[in-house]
Amino acid sequence: MAVAAKYTRFLLDEFDFSGDSNNLELSITVAPLKDTGFQEDAETYVAGLTESNISQGGYYSGSGAGYLEHELNTRLGTQTPAYVAALFGTNIAACPAYVTAQTWGQQMNFDMPLENLIQIKSAWPASGGLIRGLRLTSVTTQTITTTGALASVDLGAQGTAGGVGFVFVQSISGSATNATIDFESSATSGGVYVSEGTATFSAVGVQVVTFSGTVDQWVRLNVTSMGGATNFVIVGIAGISGVTY
Repeated sequence: MAVAAKYTRFLLDEFDFSGDSNNLELSITVAPLKDTGFQEDAETYVAGLTESNISQGGYYSGSGAGYLEHELNTRLGTQTPAYVAALFGTNIAACPAYVTAQTWGQQMNFDMPLENLIQIKSAWPASGGLIRGLRLTSVTTQTITTTGALASVDLGAQGTAGGVGFVFVQSISGSATNATIDFESSATSGGVYVSEGTATFSAVGVQVVTFSGTVDQWVRLNVTSMGGATNFVIVGIAGISGVTY
């Protein structure tokens, strides 16, 4: 059954600009490399490198830190990588999430048609490719108020070549000092979970955790320390090599 496009999220580092966006495009292409030789009756090709890009369109809503225009502008051509995530079908908890492992603002365009709203468009090339993962947090942005494990997600298969996890820390109430969130996996939903890596943070932003070796089929987040914070808001994503990407 088709899914309405309103179930889409656009994340940029610690910001969720879904409410300021009305268009999101994900492009993944593989360049064909011609390898035609003698005696061939038609051109032949082999797969080249993958090129990926996330494009966003939305509305100008104000200026200053925390507003879409400001945050796009500060990331144009920057050497410090930004993290962008495109989430589709967010009405389902374990929805697909495509994350740029590292990117920068490639362009920012303004469109100001008379008798309409000021519109902004941005583009984010995925240097090194996109990581396709599944969201581990709830169908809405997850507010964490205490330690403990969140619901597990079925990846569909076990992975044996590691992977990567992302924690988008969007806000913190109070002061967090070395708050910790484990990525854990188990062979069954109700089985024994083991840690695959830990995200540690004291401020908003994106934490990246690299997994190695075997990651079992069921994956969850486990908040092991609040770091003194009253609560924090996160989006968790896990990508497993050979399974989700």
